Amino acid sequence: MKCFRLYLTTLVAAFMVACSSMEVDDNELYSENYPKDFVDSVYINLHPELIAIHVKNYVKSYNQSIKDSLSAEKYEKMFAEDTAAFLGDTAQLHELYINSRCLGFSEDAWSEIWEQVPTSEETCNVSYTYKKVFLIIDTTKVKIFVDSVLLNDEGNFKTFYGRIDSTGTTQKFDLGDSIKYFNQGAEYDSVAVCDTNEVMVDGSLSAVEKSLLMECNFVGKSDDLKALEKASYDKKAVVYQYLVYGRSHGWTYRYCTAAEKKNPVRPILDASETTDKLYCDDNGVAREIK
Repeated sequence: MKCFRLYLTTLVAAFMVACSSMEVDDNELYSENYPKDFVDSVYINLHPELIAIHVKNYVKSYNQSIKDSLSAEKYEKMFAEDTAAFLGDTAQLHELYINSRCLGFSEDAWSEIWEQVPTSEETCNVSYTYKKVFLIIDTTKVKIFVDSVLLNDEGNFKTFYGRIDSTGTTQKFDLGDSIKYFNQGAEYDSVAVCDTNEVMVDGSLSAVEKSLLMECNFVGKSDDLKALEKASYDKKAVVYQYLVYGRSHGWTYRYCTAAEKKNPVRPILDASETTDKLYCDDNGVAREIK
């Protein structure tokens, strides 16, 4: 479900970016192409994503002006620090995520992001088989792999049983006054045993969600939400979108009357399909105006 919302947002943006930069001719803006009961403010309220597109263009232009005013090195440093602070402010990201001027998703959608999800985790335990190594000094130096030892009455080493090499035959080494020994560390064989378990981990913002939120980030400003609310947009261009795209693709332009709430629901139209019918909004459902 979350992936569908992100896809839909990206799709709307792709269609609307071109419209946001169009020059609007006043004669065409108020031409007979608009339905007689078309009201600018109602259409804008029904489609806040159109304002979001214009506002994001404003953010983009603002950031470009900051970039142009600084050296590449200074801007890169500012951008890195600002991005870290922006993505680190979860409270503000939450507000931007549900704000109609940014992404306009629901509270439920935000909560869904942070739900725990299952993931695989590998844990390994390593077992060691030690082969203690001592150096016996008499007339020659001998390195042996010790299998076992005997202690004297004082608790000191008396006899070593071991091998000259790791595959040899076990021999007996009695310690006397002329024989000394030194611990030379240890050699060992190791075996790792790994298990894969399913564990639950906290959710987090995806790369796509972060990218969409970054479109609402004013470089160099800490209160992006406040700056976003003050960002200007071209009302005429927003309304003009109905003529160049919305009407032919079945976008609603007003709320349905009580009687119209029984009218047929608009069929799903793909990008290549158009319609000559008009539609109203019934609490989020597009219904035909007869």
